[in-house]
Amino acid sequence: LKHPVSPPKRLAASTQRPPANKQSAMPDAASKKEGGKILMVTSLDDGHPCDNIIDGQEASYWMSTGLYPQEILVALKGPCMISTIKLATTNVKSVRIEGCAEEKPVNFHVLAEGDLEEKGGSIQIKDLKVQDGSTTASFVKLQILSGYHDFCSVHTIKVE
Repeated sequence: LKHPVSPPKRLAASTQRPPANKQSAMPDAASKKEGGKILMVTSLDDGHPCDNIIDGQEASYWMSTGLYPQEILVALKGPCMISTIKLATTNVKSVRIEGCAEEKPVNFHVLAEGDLEEKGGSIQIKDLKVQDGSTTASFVKLQILSGYHDFCSVHTIKVE
């Protein structure tokens, strides 16, 4: 499929995240390296597969194939305490993050919601704090409720 959206623009030096302090950085419970897995996405594009979201590379990404809402279901490395969900996206307007602490991803509750600033196709960085401060979850669902364009991309989802 060809999308009428140009590839996301590279991060300008002033918008890049500062290097993480290795001693205090929490492991990303969603990362492929830590054992996280993408269980389901609502759009499939062979050129931009869903595993790109958790590969640790902001240059790779998953891209929707149009329409909203979009959902991404992530199995975390196991049950863990989470307090922050960090997103790097393009053309995303509104999101909801839900969590499930059960063995199977059935009953979810809202962890965080937020709106992202329009960046004209450049990378949007958003850190969402869990509403109750922190919670235990085995699964996290990212719901993209609306976008600034017909298509959006998710470069990373980090669960800390």
